[in-house]
Amino acid sequence: VATLMGRSFLKMARDLGYKSSYFNLVFKSNAASVRLWESLGFERVAVLEDAADLSGVDGLDTAYGYRFDLECLPSDYKI
Repeated sequence: VATLMGRSFLKMARDLGYKSSYFNLVFKSNAASVRLWESLGFERVAVLEDAADLSGVDGLDTAYGYRFDLECLPSDYKI
């Protein structure tokens, strides 16, 4: 479901005229989210060490920022 939603987002954002997308505060401890963004082709462009004290995480967690250049999305991109 997450991959379908992510792919749908990319196509809709491009079709609406957006040039790029940025997701911030993707926490290192959320391995599924990190895998999702990277599998969709997002580039990690920011690393914020010790960004948050999250429940269930020992110590401070690192946050990543991910960017996708929507102008590189193929015109025939399939969801």
